[in-house]
Amino acid sequence: HMMEHVCFLGSKKREHLFGTGSKSNAITDFQHTVYHIHAPVTVDDGRRMYLPALEALEEVAFEPKMFPYRIEKERKAVLAEMQQVNDMEYRIETWTLAGLHENNKLGTQFPIGKEEQIKSWQQHDLRHFQEKWYYPGNATLYVVGDLTEEEMISGIHRVFE
Repeated sequence: HMMEHVCFLGSKKREHLFGTGSKSNAITDFQHTVYHIHAPVTVDDGRRMYLPALEALEEVAFEPKMFPYRIEKERKAVLAEMQQVNDMEYRIETWTLAGLHENNKLGTQFPIGKEEQIKSWQQHDLRHFQEKWYYPGNATLYVVGDLTEEEMISGIHRVFE
């Protein structure tokens, strides 16, 4: 979850989409982190938004900046989220999952992350995690929109190669 925050909210290219009618969000569950951008094909001034949206996703997933100030800001946000979800229902759910999955990682690794890692991880720790898990062969890109197949494929090659 910390990676999601640092990569997604630290993206300058994603910030360039602000004011264009684009919407973006991210979510982390037990097995995936999903980054998504919903952008218009063209904005009122005629700018095409497909490549900027792909460039933002590429930066978020494969070239995150991980600025130290952003890491500290997101550390506080994730710890605050951890406190918000830490109610009786959540504790029962984690206790139940731990019992059901005592022989695998689902019983000990929850999407919010481990508090001791959230508190201690520095830029090099996050970079190591990113390099281990955030690579093209471990990612799926979905493109849906009012574009031709040729435009879609050309944009993907241009941004991700």
